Amino acid sequence: MNQPLPPENINSHILNVLNLPLMDKLLQLEILFERCTLRQIQELFPLIVHSMFGINGHVLGWGLRTTTMENAPHYFNRLQHFLGVHGIWMQICHKLLNETTKFEIDINLLPRKFIGMLQAGPMFYADLINIDILKHQITTLSLNAFDFYIFHFALYALQPLHTINPIAMQIHNERSKTIYQLLSAEYLENFLPFSPDARIEPVNFSNTIKAPQPLPAQTLQPMRQPKYLKLPSSWRNSNGVVISSSPGSGNTSPQSDSSGGASGRAHVWRSESVLHFFVDIWLRYDIESEHHLPSSEYVRGVRTLVKQVHFFANAARIDHTPLCALRKLSVSMVKGRIYAFLCSLIDRWPLDSSLSVVLELWLSYIQPWRYTLAAVNHHGGINYQPEISRYFDGFIIDNLIVYTHIFMQLLPRFERLDYSVYRNAYMLHRFAKMFAQHDLIGRLQQFERLHSGNTYGFDSPQRQVNTLNRSHNSSYNAQWNPLHSSNIPKLFSEDMHMQIESFLYVISMARNTVLSNIRNLRGEIAERQRSEGYLKNLFKKFMGKSTQDEITLCEASRIPEVLRQSIDAFCRTFNVDMGNLSMLEHDTLPAEPTPPASISGKSFSFFDANGSLDTSKLTPQQMSLNLSNIHPTIDPAMLPIMTNEIKPLVRALHFISESINNKFGTQIAAYYAREDFCGKLTRQLLCPPMTEQWFGKNHGNADLFERQVPARVSLRALGSIPTLLVLGCALCFGQLWCGAPIVGLLALCALFLCYSALLAMLS
Repeated sequence: MNQPLPPENINSHILNVLNLPLMDKLLQLEILFERCTLRQIQELFPLIVHSMFGINGHVLGWGLRTTTMENAPHYFNRLQHFLGVHGIWMQICHKLLNETTKFEIDINLLPRKFIGMLQAGPMFYADLINIDILKHQITTLSLNAFDFYIFHFALYALQPLHTINPIAMQIHNERSKTIYQLLSAEYLENFLPFSPDARIEPVNFSNTIKAPQPLPAQTLQPMRQPKYLKLPSSWRNSNGVVISSSPGSGNTSPQSDSSGGASGRAHVWRSESVLHFFVDIWLRYDIESEHHLPSSEYVRGVRTLVKQVHFFANAARIDHTPLCALRKLSVSMVKGRIYAFLCSLIDRWPLDSSLSVVLELWLSYIQPWRYTLAAVNHHGGINYQPEISRYFDGFIIDNLIVYTHIFMQLLPRFERLDYSVYRNAYMLHRFAKMFAQHDLIGRLQQFERLHSGNTYGFDSPQRQVNTLNRSHNSSYNAQWNPLHSSNIPKLFSEDMHMQIESFLYVISMARNTVLSNIRNLRGEIAERQRSEGYLKNLFKKFMGKSTQDEITLCEASRIPEVLRQSIDAFCRTFNVDMGNLSMLEHDTLPAEPTPPASISGKSFSFFDANGSLDTSKLTPQQMSLNLSNIHPTIDPAMLPIMTNEIKPLVRALHFISESINNKFGTQIAAYYAREDFCGKLTRQLLCPPMTEQWFGKNHGNADLFERQVPARVSLRALGSIPTLLVLGCALCFGQLWCGAPIVGLLALCALFLCYSALLAMLS
């Protein structure tokens, strides 16, 4: 048994442990937790939390938002084992609940919008805040061990790591799944359970109930007079008692309700904390004031929260536990923030394929019927569309503005997307498919006509005015006068019908452009294959090698059908006649001047001979043509691993290739540049120099970056399954005919070298 650690050595020891590498640090912390008393762990607890999330130290902390299963599988699994719901860290958090000591957080370190929410006096935080009696100001938050950790965990998502760390930027661009995302989903699924019968882990701990503390009423009273609202019946708990909300606060809590009792409070307080902290912190990200956009990882985390809240709330009908009241309140808590949050994201997000993370967040919120027990148990696959029962009519009415106005805000942005990229076309398909399901569009039309934009589910008319006037700099929102419902744009109006027709015409023109690009690309590939000769094409086909143009053609060939399905879905949904789309060129769109026939698309310039911008050339057609010629170009060796390749082998071959290129890069470039037969043979065996081009998203803009890649060795072809089959056949041939497998392999190498030498001589 380990001896207890002397108190005088504890502080120096923990500082040494926290400076160790991650794997050693976790091991030493586990040993430390076994040797220390609860009182000693209580003293170390805030230091460990601060180290974990990079407070007053290294901003990355323990790297929760830069560690993925792909880049560090050992760290990923170790962190999951340590910080997971069943891990030792969560056990420590619950053991410390037996102590009466609270951990304080300075309010000046919190986000501005969160501080404003605290000053409005929501009931949930009434027993958590400390007030300076002399200054009449909130100074700190006092949290128990569990709340202290969860609060910092939620705050960690707001750090703009993707702007300062290359790995975080790569995760932001590639949308990889980090250990932070996995832990977020695990915490939400555990503490906001879908099934009423699910156990909230850990189970064996002291059921500490947060004791409310008396607060000076005058310091927390809002300035305006309270308004008494008629709440929907869906907001009543199982005992019929209405749970009220403080004016000015989007949060409500059953903790002050007498119906639950002490036993119910002990059962649900962890779920309350998780729900309030995640919703209040994540959905109050100050997108307008922040210099940087939030990362795509953060937006995907919010989507995970929204989906789990839907799961949590939809089980209220079959839940008779103390969690039932919290389930009924959970969606209304998200509703108070989601509209302004989505509007801010859409206003600033770049117009590229990364917009899909924002789109999926919106689609997840407005489709709660996808997150029910029946939908989970149905085996209909990814295309399954559950029935929209009448139970969700109340949700649709309460969130009507999120359906209609967000759609109208997204429509002009989709009109400016580049549909020569498959991901953008698929994003449009998701956009169109959602409104085409079942009788959703009929209900939206009915509810919009009945409610006429009076409340749209907000808590009060003043709240609606404040929310709709949130983006005063936005030209889209500036024209609305929410005090007069007739001035609020309607989704089902003549103006919007004409706008949708114009939008579909643009999409149909983009589809024609893609079809033209496909024909041109096929012609270029056929011409190059004719120039390379039959033998080289046969060898490439046998080896399964594809050029960048062939990969682009394979992806582009899927786009026209996706765009056609999207156009059909919009036409069915909004009763647009397909025949009218061909008339819009003359009736709606102005005639555009055509560039001179002698100027090709690639040599076209928006500047005249004097270098001045010629605004007459800035037409949508010409800008679309220029945009269609801009594509990211990357090293074929860096393309995603395909299904006909073996992942570990490809990674090992890439590591070997990089080692060779780094060590002999100068000699390789010299041989490649030679004009004799040796140089010709080298050019047949090595990858040629190229210029990599890609789009990087910095400060909310999509910028084109370039990098020169020299001639290099690439062994990736050896990692494909067809190549391995050829090598296996050669080994079998050598064993059968010569009695030695190596002979067949040498014969194959000799044949390959002879073929390359022949191509070198012919070149």
